[in-house]
Amino acid sequence: MKTRRIFAGFVLIPLVLLAEGLVLQHFKGQAPCPLCVIQRAGFALIALIALVAALRQPRQRGAAAYFAALAVTALAGLGVAIRHVWLLHHPKFGCGIDVLEEFVNKLPTAKLLPWLFHASGECTAPREPVLGLQIPEWSVIWFSLALLGAIFFLARCLSAARASAAA
Repeated sequence: MKTRRIFAGFVLIPLVLLAEGLVLQHFKGQAPCPLCVIQRAGFALIALIALVAALRQPRQRGAAAYFAALAVTALAGLGVAIRHVWLLHHPKFGCGIDVLEEFVNKLPTAKLLPWLFHASGECTAPREPVLGLQIPEWSVIWFSLALLGAIFFLARCLSAARASAAA
């Protein structure tokens, strides 16, 4: 199994999604809310983990550890995205300017990369759909795909490691 190419895919897709988020923010005026910023951090962490794995080119057990880390990160991002979708459909529970926004904006990432990780929008603000879906709904899809992909390749690495150990 060519894990370097697989990990490169896990790098490329989140970076494209982050780039789209920046286009929406800086060219279309859609300020990210605290939950958006947390989802961005999830995509950035997926890309970072996969980049390290692609550069290190680990064998089966090492690759399995990276795929497990990707799965956990994708699961966490999925949880945040699901919460965000729920808030879109229940706007009276919005996150707005609250403790979460203050917390997110005090994180080192918001200070180092404010153009990417500074929250200033409303979680329940209506936005123009992209291909019929809101951005958090797309995040649910992409985090789900990342989670399923990571689990699939984790299982393949573990079965290859068991097969080589049995031989």
